[in-house]
Amino acid sequence: MTSEENKALARRFLQAWSAGGQRVVDELAQPDIVVDYTSWPEPVHGAEGFKAILTQTFAYFPDMQIEAQELVAEADRVVVRWRYTASHQYGELFGRPASGRRVQVAGMTIYRLAGGKVVEERGIVDSFSLWQQITAEASPAGDAGG
Repeated sequence: MTSEENKALARRFLQAWSAGGQRVVDELAQPDIVVDYTSWPEPVHGAEGFKAILTQTFAYFPDMQIEAQELVAEADRVVVRWRYTASHQYGELFGRPASGRRVQVAGMTIYRLAGGKVVEERGIVDSFSLWQQITAEASPAGDAGG
């Protein structure tokens, strides 16, 4: 596949992280895909395991939408810099109940492709930014900061 075809595949596969996008995994992932993010305790092996992670993520953020901001392709790899937006509507994160807050979180993912399918997804998420947004105390009404 060309670099542009690989970028298009990665851009499309990234949408698995948007609410309602899990069907992309069935279509574009190798059944034995490996998915690994630095904030996870261990890699997830297999498309079904990845879909379970997505289901858990959407339980917290049912309106999550992800957008590719930059893509770079070389050989069988595509690097995607992305940003997602979502509202923390359900579940406890970082020891805090659902805040209802809208968050924006950045990250980067490297996809390895083979035969028109994704065989690896490895990335990093700005979990610290997410933590700050979820746990920040609301400022008192009328506080002008001075």
